[in-house]
Amino acid sequence: MNTLSIYKKSIFLLVAVMFVLTASKGSTQNNVFKAGEKISYDLYYNWGLIWINAGRANFSVMSTTYKEKPSYYLSATGHSLKSFDKFYFVRDTLATIVEKESFLPKYHKRIVREDSYRAKDEYWFRDIGQNKTTVTTHCHRKKGFNIDTLTLNNNVTDLVTAIYKIRNSNFKGLKKNESLPFSIIIDDDDEQFNLSLKYLGKEKIKLHNGRKYNCIKLRPQLITGSVFKDEDAMTVWITDDKNRIPVMIETKIRVGSLKVMLKSVSNTKYPFNAEIK
Repeated sequence: MNTLSIYKKSIFLLVAVMFVLTASKGSTQNNVFKAGEKISYDLYYNWGLIWINAGRANFSVMSTTYKEKPSYYLSATGHSLKSFDKFYFVRDTLATIVEKESFLPKYHKRIVREDSYRAKDEYWFRDIGQNKTTVTTHCHRKKGFNIDTLTLNNNVTDLVTAIYKIRNSNFKGLKKNESLPFSIIIDDDDEQFNLSLKYLGKEKIKLHNGRKYNCIKLRPQLITGSVFKDEDAMTVWITDDKNRIPVMIETKIRVGSLKVMLKSVSNTKYPFNAEIK
């Protein structure tokens, strides 16, 4: 498989994978973000001195009400740049409703357009007690429409909720290389993946735009397959401040690496002061 082929199959999956990082067990108390926050990212392929800017990813938080309970509406979108559309066309949208008090997901949708591939997934989460949750899934593919109801552990999360959970995780007292468990449900696999997140300490990093940040360094265990051959191939850096903003994600492929880098952030709950001047 040539470099471009690997890149085309990986770059936007990388954005999806970055959503699934959570070290939370059960419910989470939100202390790091507020409604109105917006974050955007640039997506790159990097090989030595070669940088290809191929896409954008955007995240936003809004307040809403779900079944008469105050909730957050968390959304994430990813798209290829027009200059890259002829190589690989992407228009992806993911969104989740989570209760503000418990921070447990209640509804998740995923709409994907990637070249000829189309998918629409919807999940409904319902706590049934005894640390169990039922997840009703509606998954649309070219091959047909599938409905299922799964009984899973109540710490399972969807792609979008997870990135906001990791920002609320407490890394104080963790030793370097210590791992924390996380569980996700993804795509139409109809199963819960039990993985782990490794704490790698703190590090100063410099982005492609020259900006520098004090960060917490993490390594998620990946689901290996056609794209990710090594479960330790990805590294994530989040700001070492009260906002815990993800600023860079890097994953190695056979030739070069794929990178997601912070482009802009606005309306954070606390002053965004992680940048090193």
